[in-house]
Amino acid sequence: MTGDEIVQPLIIVGAGGLGREVAWLVEDINQESPRYELLGFLDDARTSTAEGYPVISSVHAWLETPDPRVRVVCAIGDPLTRFRIVRRFKEAGISFATLIHPTARHSRWVEFGPGTIVCADTILTTNIKVGAHSIFNLDCTVGHDTKLGDFTSLMPGVHVSGDVVVGTGTYFGTGATVINQVSIGDWTTVGAGAVVAKDLPSGVIAVGVPAKPIKDNPRVPSETELREP
Repeated sequence: MTGDEIVQPLIIVGAGGLGREVAWLVEDINQESPRYELLGFLDDARTSTAEGYPVISSVHAWLETPDPRVRVVCAIGDPLTRFRIVRRFKEAGISFATLIHPTARHSRWVEFGPGTIVCADTILTTNIKVGAHSIFNLDCTVGHDTKLGDFTSLMPGVHVSGDVVVGTGTYFGTGATVINQVSIGDWTTVGAGAVVAKDLPSGVIAVGVPAKPIKDNPRVPSETELREP
């Protein structure tokens, strides 16, 4: 490490399974080049982890006296919960880390929004725009000229083809597939193993091969939340 590099204090929000996997991701990043000092987790329901990582506070308690030097990443898979938590940190003036595993591959023509998490063995090709606070779990792929909105969640083994447009807050279950030139609306959930072969509207849950909406998605922000700064 050169004298110009700074090890950044980091906190992970959410000490569940995904959060603990993100802690491992941070360890792998640091093995290549020390970049983060992982201080621990914020979690409202847990006080410890099986791996021994410290849970230092609840979200509410930490935000009473936030430390602006610390970077935060929200490792919660549910897009609505992540949306609500991130808003609280933004209002407190906290900045966000973008974490990309060393084995993830992407061209220089991929734009990552702040707070994004890219797990091991994920591949993003070219001319791709990834919105803020998106999550790519293990072994996902995204094809050329695709745009993913803020708070997108891709669970393990999701494959998104080229020229796809994905709205804000969309969740893809494990093993879902999206063919090329498809659009998916905001706050839609695509079930595990589904194949999206046609456009999907906003705010629905879609399952099956091909994926079809089966009901409205209850995990959508209220209009009041969406209007707030």
